This record gives sequence, C-alpha cells and structure tokens, in this order.
Amino acid sequence: MASSQKGRKTKPLKYNLHDRCRSYTGIDRSNVDFMSMINLINHQATQEMVESGQMLGFYGHQVRQRFGMTPPESVPIDGKMVYLEPAFKTIALTADRDGNVTHQAEFLNNDSGEFARRQYLAKVGGFSTAVNYKRCNTQLIPSGFFGFDYVTQPNYTSNVGDGQLFDGLYIPERLDSQEFACFDSATAIETLDASQRTIAQLLEQQIVSQFDSVHSQMALSQYNDAANTEIHHLHHLLQKQTRKQDLQARRTQERALNMVADVRSFDSVLSEAEEYMLQMEEMQRSQDDDEQPPHRKGFFGFKGW
Repeated sequence: MASSQKGRKTKPLKYNLHDRCRSYTGIDRSNVDFMSMINLINHQATQEMVESGQMLGFYGHQVRQRFGMTPPESVPIDGKMVYLEPAFKTIALTADRDGNVTHQAEFLNNDSGEFARRQYLAKVGGFSTAVNYKRCNTQLIPSGFFGFDYVTQPNYTSNVGDGQLFDGLYIPERLDSQEFACFDSATAIETLDASQRTIAQLLEQQIVSQFDSVHSQMALSQYNDAANTEIHHLHHLLQKQTRKQDLQARRTQERALNMVADVRSFDSVLSEAEEYMLQMEEMQRSQDDDEQPPHRKGFFGFKGW
C-alpha cells in the first residue's frame, strides 16, 4: 500500500463544457443539454456527496462500465472476490452559468490512488465524468452525476493532470427505457444477450488484469524505494566511515610530526651540558660571594666579635 501522505490533493482543475479543446479526436458533445448539466453539478444531492467525501472515482472507467455508477465494494469474478478499490475522491465541485466547471480531487492512500497520483504528476491522462443521460429526440439530458474517473484520454483535454464527459463503451441500463447509463449498471450477465454478455465478461477480465497490474507495479515500486533507501543509507555509512578514517590518518600524522626533533650528536649534547654546568657553578659562586658579610675591626686593634 502507498505510504506517502504529502501532495495528495490536486490543484483546482477547470474546464468548459462547451469547449473540449479537441478538433479532430474525441466525441462531439454539442447535443448535451449543458444547462441541465450545470444544474445537476450544483444540485444539493451532488454537493452533499462531495462534502461527505463519498464522491469516489476509479482508475479507468471499466469498473463503472461493468458494475454501474455506484459499484459495490467487492464482487465475485471467476470464482474469487475482487475488491473494487477507488483511486480518489472529489473534494470540491462547482459549475457557473457559462459552463466553467471547477473541481478538485484527493488521491487515496492505497495502491490505485498512488498509481493514479503518479500518472497525474507525470501529466499522463486526466479526469473524465461519469454521468447518466436521458435521450430527448436528438438531445441528451443529464439525469445523474456520479463524479469522475481517471482515464488515459479524457474527452475534455483541458481536464487533465497538472475532463469531463467520459466517452467509453456503454450498455443500456434498462433495455425498455429511454434513460441509459454510459456504463453498465451491474446487470447480471445471464440477463444480457450474447454480445452484451461477451462485453461484460471482457470488462471483468480487464478489471481483474488492471487491479493486478496496479498492485504489481506498486509492489515493485515499493521494493525499489526500499532498495534505494538502503543504498542511500549504506552510502551515508560509507561516507561517514571514510571521513573517520581520513580524520584518524591526519591525527596520526600530526602526532608523528610532533614527536620528531632535530637529530644531534652525543658529543654536542654532552658539551652543551658541561657548558651549562660550568655556567651554573659560576653563578653559584657569584651568589655565594654576594651573600658573605664584611669583617669588622674592634677597639684597640682587636677583631670585632
């Protein structure tokens, strides 16, 4: 699992519903009722999801494509339980009357969140909305806003890491209804026709492969980080040991230099010592002479007492 807690929030990201910033690629969304989209984004129900931290997003659209706009926490796939791990949550979301949408995400401290965060920091991919629509003649009217997912190629190129309407495969939510989801809504495979069943099974395989890939890459990244940390630690210890050895060598050299004196012959040292002794004797005699008291004469020629 990821461990870093720093820099997990994006800056406020902005894009305009009327401008996909694409001329030749992506899917045209000029048939969407954007005023309904604006009202839906600012609706109390949508804002409550944001404020409560429950507007979760996934890495890729496959989870919603297969298991609906509000997927369960875990699902059985090929006989094993698969945890549908979200990657981030939307922490701010607004839209003005001109179609300018501002949102902010916080990547979760798990493998999917850390993987999406690294893609975001590398400026790979961007955010793509998950929205239900109703068809009214040729126009699409948004009927449910479920947040964002992080995808490699968002339809709105200005909604990237430094989107908006996702444009992925969709399966009708109810075959007899005019309302549809751009992603599959957790419909049981056995209720689908052959082509839809194949699509659902492929989505499940993609989900399992994607989560396995994310977890493997994050585990490898953690091993690399641990190895780099150990290498850095060993390098620090080696530098410290080298400095200690250099200091010890300098101190040994200094002690050796302090012990070295001028080389002199024994005769010269003896001569200097004899001269010193003579000087000391001469000084002692001079001192004795200075300390001897003078003689006194007594009365009538007798010596003084």
